[in-house]
Amino acid sequence: MVKSFLFSSNLKKNLFVLLGGTAIAQTIPILISPFITRLFSPDEFGNFASFIALSSFFTVVMSGKYELAIFLPKRDEEAINILSLSFLLSMVLTVISCFLLFFFSKDFADLFSVNKIVSIVWMVPLFSFLSTLFLLFNEWCIRKNKFIVLSKNKISNSSVVSSLSFLFGINKVSFGLIFGQLVGQFVAVILSTYRVLKDDRLLFKYISLRKMKYFSVRYINFAKFNIPGQLINTLAGQLPVFFMSSFFGIENVGFYALTDRVLAVPLSFLGNTFRDVFKQKAAIDYLEQGNCLNIYIKTTLVLVGLSIIPFLVLFFFAPELFSYIFGQEWHVSGEFAKVLCLMYLLSFISMPTSWIFVIAEKQKLDLLWQILFLFFTAISLFIGYLLNDIYFALWSFCLGRCITYLIQIAMTYHLAKGVKSI
Repeated sequence: MVKSFLFSSNLKKNLFVLLGGTAIAQTIPILISPFITRLFSPDEFGNFASFIALSSFFTVVMSGKYELAIFLPKRDEEAINILSLSFLLSMVLTVISCFLLFFFSKDFADLFSVNKIVSIVWMVPLFSFLSTLFLLFNEWCIRKNKFIVLSKNKISNSSVVSSLSFLFGINKVSFGLIFGQLVGQFVAVILSTYRVLKDDRLLFKYISLRKMKYFSVRYINFAKFNIPGQLINTLAGQLPVFFMSSFFGIENVGFYALTDRVLAVPLSFLGNTFRDVFKQKAAIDYLEQGNCLNIYIKTTLVLVGLSIIPFLVLFFFAPELFSYIFGQEWHVSGEFAKVLCLMYLLSFISMPTSWIFVIAEKQKLDLLWQILFLFFTAISLFIGYLLNDIYFALWSFCLGRCITYLIQIAMTYHLAKGVKSI
């Protein structure tokens, strides 16, 4: 079954193109990480994690989640208006947010306990804007089946960010990790913009405010249900950062940030690769057959097969591996990885096929799951806080997350079967 999945014509081509691009994109930061961890302290990693955590909230609302609808219209002349609508919303919200944070940065920093980055907190919306543009161009590439361009985008982004972070670290630039990410994202957006303009600039003549207004109403459910759901998901995802910063210190945030950098980021890139291929094939199957169970099962089996061995290695050897690769200072990050590896495994397996919520237009159901995700995350961290033990907090956090990922897998499996009333 796995073999037939991997060797099925267009799906095989698209998957291998993206896997190749993702592999290269991930190899670069992995190779440079042992140098980065010796150039930046756990505190600096903690500041970086706080900056990214804040920016993730702005990224959710920037485009009104209309980018999710880019691949739905039959005609490119219609889809280009959705792309333009997303861009326009992002630009307006960025200008307003930067203006407000410039004057109220201290209040904002106090609210989220991120006072160490108060001087640059106004840049948070700017980084979110760049991240949103990069996402928009990637969604457009998926619609146009430009998987080679999509791979190039990922490689460009990874290369520039890693190189600049290294250079800023060598030159002891304050907030070097943050500025490396910010400038690197800007360069990647410029390159992505050039590729879109080069191939699809003739479509721009079909852009109109009237059409953008029409599509803003036509796909309003993405804004109504996906934004609240994603905000809840983002809050749940970033809650550990704010929790550790408030109760266990910025150094532990840094240890957690490296664990997340080494495990979650590569798994997210790889998971997004499967998601990008899965959602295209699943959307077609669901439209033509009323279900997408076949591609759902095949994708899930491949994801399970890919994740078992890394999970076992991390569970038994993570502390020693982290100390050897990143330096003895980061032994604690390895202990965090050992505790959390099962959570990362289930996240990797469930994330790509969660797109079925969008395909089946079950945004309300997705919102319900996001609420459960936040609830279990908050309760599990609160238990750790009561016992005032960082490791117990992480074990509790891992258990809560694992329960919600298993619930999500059960929900998406039923949706993939074409069940309408779940």
